[in-house]
Amino acid sequence: MPYEQDNDGSSGMGIRDLEVMPKETVLDANGRQQLVVVAQLLNGREEDITDQVRYTSGNTDVVKVTSEGLVTGVSKGETDVIIRAPGYSVSARFGVIDSPITPFPDLPHRNFIDEYVNAKLRRFHILPSGLSNDEEFLRRVCLDVTGTLPSPQRVREFLASQKPDKRDELIEVLLNSPEYVDYWTFRFADFLRVMWSNSYTYKSWIRNGLTSNKPFDQMARERISIEGVAGGARHYFKRTGEMLLPEELMIEDARAFLGLRLDCAQCHDHPYEAWTQNQFWGMAAFYGAVSRVRDFGVVFDDPMGHGERRNPKIMNPRTNEEAQARFLDGIVPNPGRRSGLRVQLGKWITSTSNSYFSKVAVNRIWAHFFGKGITNPVDDFRATNPATHPGLLEALAQSFQENSYDLKYLMRLILQSRTYQVSSDWNETNRSDELNYTRSLPRRLDAEVLLDAISRVTGVEEKFTIHDYIVSNSLELPGTQAIDLIPELTPSHFLEVYGRPPLRETIPIRDRQANLRQALHMLVGSTFTEKISSEGGRLSQLIKDGASDKMIIEEFYLAALSRFPSRLERAEISRLINKLKSRRKAIEGLVWGLIASREFTYNH
Repeated sequence: MPYEQDNDGSSGMGIRDLEVMPKETVLDANGRQQLVVVAQLLNGREEDITDQVRYTSGNTDVVKVTSEGLVTGVSKGETDVIIRAPGYSVSARFGVIDSPITPFPDLPHRNFIDEYVNAKLRRFHILPSGLSNDEEFLRRVCLDVTGTLPSPQRVREFLASQKPDKRDELIEVLLNSPEYVDYWTFRFADFLRVMWSNSYTYKSWIRNGLTSNKPFDQMARERISIEGVAGGARHYFKRTGEMLLPEELMIEDARAFLGLRLDCAQCHDHPYEAWTQNQFWGMAAFYGAVSRVRDFGVVFDDPMGHGERRNPKIMNPRTNEEAQARFLDGIVPNPGRRSGLRVQLGKWITSTSNSYFSKVAVNRIWAHFFGKGITNPVDDFRATNPATHPGLLEALAQSFQENSYDLKYLMRLILQSRTYQVSSDWNETNRSDELNYTRSLPRRLDAEVLLDAISRVTGVEEKFTIHDYIVSNSLELPGTQAIDLIPELTPSHFLEVYGRPPLRETIPIRDRQANLRQALHMLVGSTFTEKISSEGGRLSQLIKDGASDKMIIEEFYLAALSRFPSRLERAEISRLINKLKSRRKAIEGLVWGLIASREFTYNH
């Protein structure tokens, strides 16, 4: 076949690029569309290979596709058809509609994010939900930006304010708060792999970068190329204190900053992606000289082999020859530069000519605020995992570049968009939609955020025991938040049950699914039972101050749900309190019901 790829990663007479037409189509049920696939060959010619590729429907309940590329709509929904040739793959997106909206209304928008989202909604005939109310927005944005619930007093003030720009003002307050730095240090510590063996100086380096709003491309370059004994240099070590291998360092940085999972190419060329084994070891070679002086723990590039790693050569297991450092685009670094290979790698990864870095960065931040990325998972940018809104992703990446990789600028842009601020209510057109940001989808709180929220509502601190494995000692640290903890140092039954990753030896994947252990913990776990009834907590203080039932109900609703109880809720709860013999037990039951509810344990 003329487009077969050679084993050495070159293509000979093969493919240079692959294109499918059309790239996006909307069908009625039983509607049909023929795909056309064109290969750009290395000899400069174009060839129609529609009948020589493999087609796969991402969801056969939405569309089916024949071996000749004829797509037929099945039922309402949205999916991709993946087209594969040796070493290459592309995709075409299909939507199937059942009731076209005619005429389609003009949709309100705040910035270019809304324009891209609305343009697709118009094509796919989906109406977004209305704007969230102030209670919903306040709780959502506080949890998303700072990982904390607003206090009852802040809720009252925000709801009472008549300022037309109060949402924008709130966003600025949150982005410039100490809680923002605390929370995003926790978030970055997850994907930059902060562990007990490297926690103190590494975490301080992250915190200092966020405090000064250091440009993200600068943070990435520092993390990739840093030398020394402190800060980001600590990420070169495993939990055991051993140094990571060059290929392990490369895999981690490629996943964190390029959104690429290159693991598969370590042993063989990828069958449907462009990445080859030669490219894998060419990238690993950038890290071949990383070594350390064991007695001092100083990390440095040592091409002469004087440090702990005596042989800086990286061998390609397929050719049994030394792998030469080479960027993924095939360019060889400049050997005459004074800067080391990792410095050149950091510059290449964060350069504006590299299409991955900015897209991966904005996609990771986007996923935090919406529960899923425009490309999802966020670190899996492959042709067979296409973006739901490629134009929006491109525009966000370009805007991020033009604004000096300013994280707060990017967050502000997202938070101010109407797309972020829509309600979680649904309508008949978007009830089943989970891809187009037409409504706010409930997102389960991370274990650490949930535990801190329970402590905040009940007014009772969690007592954490920190295990220091270096001196074999344990101590309690009062005033510590769950988001401040290093998993290996702080065992916690609650955090384990609610899905905190036990280690960060690789970029962790969090389990946010409900399970039986969580249900049992809500019934009998000390986090729920003892905090509520604890002397000195919010409940005991309100009772001691002589607060009425109405005041207590209102205070806990504001603390937990950031809203006032409805008239019906207030009346029913008052009736139950009066019905039970013990007023305190009745109110404890109310508080338990609030912090165990889905409305509390999810951001929505």
